[in-house]
Parts: sequence; C-alpha cells; structure tokens
Amino acid sequence: MINVQEPLLLLLISPVFLLGFYMLRRHGANRILILSRMVVISLLIIALSNPSVIASHTIRDDTPQVTVIADKTISCDLFDTSQGESLQEYLKTRTPTKYKEVTGIKTALGDEILKNSVSGEHIVLVSDLNNNHGVDLGDAIILARREGAHIYAVEQTPIHTDTGVEIAGSKNIIVGNENTYHIIIRHVGEEVTYILTVQADGNTLYAEVITQIEHEKIIPLPYTPPTEGAHRITATIAVEGEDRFKLNNVFYKSVFAAPKPKVLYTGCDSPLKTVLAELYDLHKTTTLEGAKLEDYKVVIIENKDAKTLDPQVQKLKSYSAGGGALLVVGGDHSFDRGEYNNSDIEKILPVLSKPSKYKGGRNVVIVIDASGSTDTILYKDIKFIGHIDALAQSIVNNRNIGADTKIGVIAFGSSAEEIGFLSATSENKMILNKKIANIYPKDRTKLTNMDKGLITAKKMLKESPGVKIVIVLSDGNIRENKNEIETAAKELVDDGTTLYFRQIGYGKEETFITMKEIAGTAGADYEYIGTKGLNIQFEPLPELPEEKEEEERLQQFGLIITDSEHFITQYQNVSGDLTGYNDITPKIGARRLVAITIGKPVLTVWNFGLGRTAAISTDNGNKWAGVLYTEPNSKLISSTVNWLIGDPRPSGDTITAPDLWLGTPGRVTIKTTSIPDVSFDNKPLSFTKEGNHYTAVIDSKKDGFYDIGGYEIAANYPLEYREIGFNEEMRAHIEEYNGSVHPFEEAKTLLLGDIKSNSVRVVNEPASAKMPFIIASLIIFLGEVILRRLRQRNIVTT
Repeated sequence: MINVQEPLLLLLISPVFLLGFYMLRRHGANRILILSRMVVISLLIIALSNPSVIASHTIRDDTPQVTVIADKTISCDLFDTSQGESLQEYLKTRTPTKYKEVTGIKTALGDEILKNSVSGEHIVLVSDLNNNHGVDLGDAIILARREGAHIYAVEQTPIHTDTGVEIAGSKNIIVGNENTYHIIIRHVGEEVTYILTVQADGNTLYAEVITQIEHEKIIPLPYTPPTEGAHRITATIAVEGEDRFKLNNVFYKSVFAAPKPKVLYTGCDSPLKTVLAELYDLHKTTTLEGAKLEDYKVVIIENKDAKTLDPQVQKLKSYSAGGGALLVVGGDHSFDRGEYNNSDIEKILPVLSKPSKYKGGRNVVIVIDASGSTDTILYKDIKFIGHIDALAQSIVNNRNIGADTKIGVIAFGSSAEEIGFLSATSENKMILNKKIANIYPKDRTKLTNMDKGLITAKKMLKESPGVKIVIVLSDGNIRENKNEIETAAKELVDDGTTLYFRQIGYGKEETFITMKEIAGTAGADYEYIGTKGLNIQFEPLPELPEEKEEEERLQQFGLIITDSEHFITQYQNVSGDLTGYNDITPKIGARRLVAITIGKPVLTVWNFGLGRTAAISTDNGNKWAGVLYTEPNSKLISSTVNWLIGDPRPSGDTITAPDLWLGTPGRVTIKTTSIPDVSFDNKPLSFTKEGNHYTAVIDSKKDGFYDIGGYEIAANYPLEYREIGFNEEMRAHIEEYNGSVHPFEEAKTLLLGDIKSNSVRVVNEPASAKMPFIIASLIIFLGEVILRRLRQRNIVTT
C-alpha cells in the first residue's frame, strides 16, 4: 500500500488534465506530444507528493545493549546475591552491559523494567521474580515487549531454608455459619518439619506436626464464630532446623461476626430454599409488590418469567444500582424459557437470554519425544528430556489456558503412551505437571516412532469438539519412518488440527532439514528453538451469541469451574451432573465462574452500578440441579450469596478497614453522620470527608491486633516475607513473551546466545517510492522525443 505525505499536491493533476484536454481540441494539435506531456507532468507531481511504502528489513545488532537488574531485596537473601555482579562481569566483556540493583524491603521489579524498556534493550532479571510493589510484573513484561525490549531471568536456587505461614479468608462473616479459612504454608529449601498451631480466641482449632518438601501446602480449616463481634485467629509454625526469616512464622487474622443478614426470597420450597434458610435470615414471599427492597442485603428471584417481573423492574434496577444485590435463579419459566431476551429485567443481569454459540473449547495435545536420544546431555548437566519436560509444563501453566480447555499429554519413543487428557483446572494442571516430570526414555536402543505419537494424538482428539492443537516437542533425531510421520502429520492437519513442530537443542544439520521437511509437507508450523522457551500464543477463545434454535438436550451435564480466581470459586471444588439448564450467554464484562462440560454457563456474575448481580442458569434443585444444593457443592451457593452481600453487618454507622502488612499503609473508612473520634495505636486519627464517609490512613509499626472504635484489625509481617522462593508462574510468563529463563550455571553462555538471537529482528519502516514515478516520467519523455525525432528524419529523407 502506497502512502502519500503531501496529498494536496495531487490536486494539481486536475488542472494538468483540463489544460491537456483543452489543447487536444485545438485544430492541428499534436496528440501524442500533448498526451505524453500530460502523463509525464502527472507522474512528476506524484513524485513531488513524496509517496512511500512500508518496507521490511532485517536489523542485526552485533553488540546488543544489556541491562542486568539484580534483586537484593530482603526475600532474595535466601539466594546467592552475588550472581548479578558475576553475570554482569561476564557479559560486559562481550557486549555493552549496565548493572542496576533493587534493594530494600519492597520489590518493585515492574517499575525497574519500565524505566529501562527501550527498543532493542535486553533486560536480565537476577531475582526470585516476586513483585510486591508498584507496577505488576506481568504487565511490565507485556509493556516492555511492546516497546521492543526483551526480558530474561536467571533461575534462583536457594542456599537457605525458610518457611512462612498465612491465613486466607473473609474478614466480615456471619455468626453461627461455618466459614472455611485456608492456612497457606510456603516453603523454600530442604525438607522441613514443623508444628502448625491455629487458635481462635485462645482456643486451639488445629495442632499438627507436618513434614513438607513442596513449595506450598494449603490446609482448609473450618471455623464457626460462636458470638457476634470481633474474633482473633492466629496461626503459628515452630520450625525444626534452619528458618531464615522468623517474622513470617506467625500470622494474625481478625474477623468480625455479624448477625444473620436479611435475605428476600421469591420462590417455592426447594433444596435452594433449604440451604438459604440455614444460613441467613430468610424472608419468603411470592411477589415483590409492596416489598421494601432496601431492608434486605440480597433479593433472590427464583424461576419467574419476564412478564411477571416487568412491574417491579424499575424498583429492582434502582435497588441494584444503589448498592443492593440481586440473584436470579433459572428454571422452566426463567431466562430463555421466560422471555427475558431484550426485556427490561435482562438489562440488570450479567447474561443475555439467548443461547451461546458453543463450538467446543480448546483441545491442546502435547506430544513429547521420550526416545533414547533425549537421554543425552543438552548443555551442562541438563538432558534433552529435562528441557522438553520443562517446555511441556510451560504450556500446561499458560495463563490463557483455562478450565474450558482440555490438555492431553502423549509420550513417544518406540511406541506411544497416553499420559492424560484432562480439563485444565488448577488441580488437573498440577496432576499433569507431575506426570510430565516423570516422563523419561525407557529404551535407548529402539528407534523413534514419532508417527505413533501423532496417530495417538489424532485418536485422542477424534471425539473432541472445538479448536484442536497438537504441539510436538522433539530433538528432531529422526532416522527412519519419515514417510509415515509425514502421513500422520498431514492427516492431523487435514482434520483441521493446528500442528506445531518445535525442535529442541543442538543436532546435525540433516536432522533440522528432516523435521522441517516433514512440517512443510504436512502444512504444519515449524521452528527450531534451541534451548529457548516456546513462543506459541494461546489467545482467549471468544464465545459468540446466536439466535436460539431447537437443539438436542443431553441428559446429563457435568459441572466444572471455569474461573478459579474469583472470591466465589477460589479454593472451591464442584462435581456431579445437572439434567437441565437455561441456555444463556454472558455479557461483555461479566465473569462466567461455573459451567457445564459443553461450555454453557451455570453461574455468571458482574457489578451493576454500586451493586452486584448473579445469575444461576439452572433450577432450584427440584428438577434439574439437585446436586448443586448438596455438600460439597452447596458451598458454592453460600459463597455466591456471601459475595453478593459483601459486608453482612447491618446498615448504619460502620467501620471498614482491612488487615495490614507492616510497611504498607491501609485505609480505614467510617460511615457516620458526625465526625468520628477514634484512635489507632493510641493516636487519634485525622479524617477526610467524602459524603457521609470519613477516611483516614493507618500504618502499623508492629504486628498484632489493633482496635479501632470496637472494630479490630490485624497487622502482619511485611509483604516482602510473604512470597518466598522462585516464582515459577512468572517464568512461564517470560517464556510466553519470547524471553528465556536459565539456571545461573548455564545463564552466562545460554543467555548471551538468546540475546544475540533476539537481536536479529525485522523492522517495518517507510521507504520512499518516488523514484519509480520519476523513472517512468523520464522513460516516457525520452521515448516520445526519440520517436518524434525519428519521424522527423523519415520525413526529411522522404
């Protein structure tokens, strides 16, 4: 495409043609001369307008600029903090290298990356990759790549051992209701034994001797507050052996128990009603007419059609937008079966009452080369199979692969073995990662049969709806069966499968050619990645609405969690089958938390104005969804209502303040009609007013419990002591954006190779396109002159 920098000059072509046509009409005009001059002048005008095209050319930087950022904050005291200087000393003799340090009790790696992100820059992080201040590290990596910078990291190996504890769970809870808190124990280093003790108001809830080698252990702990008001939960670990940081051995959790909140329920007797009546002050009604919605924390509408709700929609809209909470439960008179589509009630809800166009989720099959050749050394003491397994795990851990994706793993050598084909829930990802770690060559003497791995992948995907992707990770050492591999690969591609071949490590040139030829013949994507990470992007799958059609209804639909990062679904598990559902589509901005295995939403939520709204698109348990209202699935219902409620405390004068981390200021908000007179740590607070809310900043100097006007909060160790150990999730993120992560022993040589490889890049820049127009005008002009002279000579000769 040609771009013109001075487009107004092109307007001069019009008078040139007008003058030319005028002269052509004159008696005896030399038509060839006039036409050629018109074209020549027009071409010169186009050249004067400075046309340009976008041209691609390759830039190779033989001395790339490198910045080594060494993390010397407190949490990195678990590692060898001299590695940053050592790496910089090595690199600076080979390429221009700058050195920077991050120190103190806060880690702001994201900020430091953005300060150094310019096109062509290569940033090496010598860090545990645990960011706790400033710009999010994942966002910083994405922004840096957009600027043209590359991010790398040096994997940290602990030289010290440390264990820390944290309590996760709600602060404001309901008296008499069981709440599940999660005790999180993070560990780095050698296997450790410790005593974990959890107390509530001085009474022991849990005491156990635990031996731990894994990085993180999560222990669910039920707790029911016996009385209204403040309660104190404390978790303590007593560690045997080395424990580098003592500060993170105690964690304080302050909770406040409120009376059971009032909930308005419009529906019939059902398993849903039974669950709600046990947990809340439930008020049952058959109609919303005359009800004072503002008296209730949540309004629950069960199986009502749009016509029934129309007279009350404006009231519901005002209630929700003003901070109220609404839960709509489906059934045979609700959503798509209750004429909600394009109705007024639908405007409040997080869903459209028309069916999702669901073509299936994503199916990713990883085919791992576990033949004898992968049992050899790739670099230092790392074997091919170890690197291949790590790449496979990075695919499993990809953040864009959610629970609506199925991941399959196949290992091949002389034969193919199906390792697993599971939905990508967080639990299943852990299972697959463990299975991948145990893949190794079983017989070094037999030949590699990649074709069997591809055939097994085809069988695995045969009955799977949706997007199909197969990724082959291999050293490319193919000595036989080339034709069989090509045939199997081509059959996969012909079936609509996206096929990637990724070749690892170093090998003979002819092995590169063999694997590349196979990919070319089959129409697959090939890349030799050496020792680098994968650069395969998994974009989130869109889910498009379509008009409702008659469709075959299956008899059973398995439940799955599709978003485990939300308050409602975090730490939750669901199981069992529904026998019916309402076919709806989540709106843009809504979150689909639970679905059935064919992708249809079951629980969808969003914020509406100042309030919250949720849609359960199945029934109350009388007909379709009985399994949803029995243990353990019923916890999903209580979590949903608790999220809708937010703060269960009665309306009126209230104090709201989160628990604190030392060194990180918090904010206390008091809702009252008069200026509050309260203190924090025996010091009066200074408030600013926003409407009927008064806000003050608080900052604790010591851990423990604090009282603010009868409302307690807890203060704990600084955030720097919370996340310990190397952040494996961030490793996957760096590799996803074309970076690489290596242990320090290999980092010096391999990082320099990766940096130089990434220093060759294709740049699109505007290039002048005026010369072709100038040359064309000269050719036409000279051609016309030559022809005219030849004609004149012929006339003279005659």
